[in-house]
Amino acid sequence: MSAFDGMRIDEPVTVAGFSLGAMSAAHIAARRGLLVHKLILISPAAPLQLGNFLPVMAGRPVFEAAQAGDWALRLFTASQASLVALAPKLAVKTMFRASPDAELNLLASPRFVEVVVRGLRTCLGPRQAAYRGELHAYVRPWAHVLDDIRCETEIWSGSLDDWAPPAMSEALKERLGDRASLNVCPGLGHYSTLRTALSRLD
Repeated sequence: MSAFDGMRIDEPVTVAGFSLGAMSAAHIAARRGLLVHKLILISPAAPLQLGNFLPVMAGRPVFEAAQAGDWALRLFTASQASLVALAPKLAVKTMFRASPDAELNLLASPRFVEVVVRGLRTCLGPRQAAYRGELHAYVRPWAHVLDDIRCETEIWSGSLDDWAPPAMSEALKERLGDRASLNVCPGLGHYSTLRTALSRLD
């Protein structure tokens, strides 16, 4: 929220959030409604309280660690950081081991792998405290935030997304009601949906 306020925006803008970033984007739309005329949620990680999503989420271990408490999450992220430091490409392959073909095809791009590795190193390195804070915030109840969103909301979901399952986007659409529209991308996963959504958005 402070980062958004720091931009000193004085007219309505579009706010977009990808994956866990959907939570931050939703908070901004709810608390700064007069400054947000449209909300875009891409491969959104919905509040866990909206459904029994966790058992089928690729990120289940890290979210369960966050639910277990700070020390459990510290230990888990420390192990992640070690893997990324010692074998970054293996860490990426592990992330995508059960992903659909549309995601695996992205791994053929050295640029994509480089960006993912850089993101992992940032989250598990100098920004690890912020990363843990975001995870702790995510696993706590925050569905009530959605009730304060009044702007048009556009949701993009991959039909084969194993990080933010389609049921999450469907639950978001149901909670937001007529304020939201849902775009389902057949055959796509988490990151391939992001690429498709960005290519189609103005």
